[in-house]
Amino acid sequence: MKKIVAALASALLVSTALAQTAAPTQAGKAQMKANSEKSEAQATANKKKAEAQSDADKAQASANEDKASAQADADKKAAKMQKAMTPGEASDARADAARAQAKADKKKHDAQAKADRKKHDAANDANVAQAKADKDKVEAQNDANKKAADQRVDAAKKQ
Repeated sequence: MKKIVAALASALLVSTALAQTAAPTQAGKAQMKANSEKSEAQATANKKKAEAQSDADKAQASANEDKASAQADADKKAAKMQKAMTPGEASDARADAARAQAKADKKKHDAQAKADRKKHDAANDANVAQAKADKDKVEAQNDANKKAADQRVDAAKKQ
């Protein structure tokens, strides 16, 4: 009889020990999965932020080219004014130069405004991507926490 009681007690101890060691292992797996999901979410956000920044940089470079081209056209018109031989030619050249400079200023303004819009959109895209990553990370951690809590409850019930 004592041997049976001892054997049952021993079996109970072994099953309790296994339940207690199994719980952290499964909870650990859930946490590892959550960490992986969080890393993936952040990597995706970082990629989207980099793409958005690249788009903004391209837009600014394009704006800078447009502005330089417009200014070069205006400078050519202004150079004609320097070459004018008669007062009439000088007057016409001044008028052309003024129109060209006004046109260049408008093109520069429009190009910069377009680049600024692209930068703003890129910043918004980056913020949305980061917010989504943060949400995904929280959800993954919540899942891991729930699994760990469930494991603790199951282990406690088995004791």
